[in-house]
Amino acid sequence: TTIPKPQKRDFGDKYTWVMSPRWFDGRDYLALDTGGGPLPRLWATAKNGLVDIGYIKSTGNSVKITLPKTALKPEVEFEWKIPRWSNALERDRARTYFQAYAAACGLYFVEQALKELYAGRTTTWSEFTVPEEGLGCGFHEAVRGVLSHHLVIRDGKIANYHPYPPTPWNASPRDIYGTTGPYEDAVQNTPIFEENGPDKFKGIDIMRAVRSFDPCLPCGVHMYLGKGRVLKTRHSPMFGMMK
Repeated sequence: TTIPKPQKRDFGDKYTWVMSPRWFDGRDYLALDTGGGPLPRLWATAKNGLVDIGYIKSTGNSVKITLPKTALKPEVEFEWKIPRWSNALERDRARTYFQAYAAACGLYFVEQALKELYAGRTTTWSEFTVPEEGLGCGFHEAVRGVLSHHLVIRDGKIANYHPYPPTPWNASPRDIYGTTGPYEDAVQNTPIFEENGPDKFKGIDIMRAVRSFDPCLPCGVHMYLGKGRVLKTRHSPMFGMMK
């Protein structure tokens, strides 16, 4: 939990509210790059060569996506190939391919769900018991990349909880080891083609690179002001979808 204490921005010291999560691989503290989601997701899928669900097939160096014929459109096939570079253009290009990838996955998942439904297997969750003490973490896929949840349980209640969405990884500032986050790493040494002078400088070349990560800065900063008051408490295990 961060207790805010606003100070003057200092680009040589504290210059952002975004945290700097790092992944320790046994030797180095890595500033992992989720690439805005689609680029690394397609890249990993292509390289592993394990996915073959009919509509999607990974070949080892590409991902083939097949969308079936519809009432108005014929069958169409796309193939995303691993690019030579990881840059703003490739992040945006991967996002376009990922629309077809997501549609193909969605169709496959619906078909599998219907098979389960027709077979009478309608259970959607498993019984569980909350432990008195415990540590837990879960890794999931969010639109912009990996999303992890970490919590501590004491006396059968959540004592501490923290999420790490994709943006804290991508937008993280330099850490104590001098390692820059993916945004900073992406814009360093970027040629500036903008012709505006200092007074009207927009930073379009810099923002083009940053926006290719699909930033969500509200996910990058988590603060608790304290001394608040509860306006309304409601327990809704089904997120309000069932009455």
